[in-house]
Amino acid sequence: MSKFDKNILGNNLLKVDGHLEWHLSDLLKSRNITKYRLSKLSNIRYDTICNYCSGNVTLINAEYIKIFCYILDCQIQDIVQYVD
Repeated sequence: MSKFDKNILGNNLLKVDGHLEWHLSDLLKSRNITKYRLSKLSNIRYDTICNYCSGNVTLINAEYIKIFCYILDCQIQDIVQYVD
């Protein structure tokens, strides 16, 4: 359950049925880069990299996504996609 669910914060965010599919783990495998290596190259904590790889992300950090795209020479949609 996300901290953004109405029951927790009482917010009025629009409820959507779609979800985000994360492909960072697959992208790293295709580039032969480990999560540890990405962490060292990006100076982003290893556990944060693991969260992005597993899709365990509540708030997306745009700077992290830009760094991933730069290091992996890819586009945002290669890392994450919205699925209805």
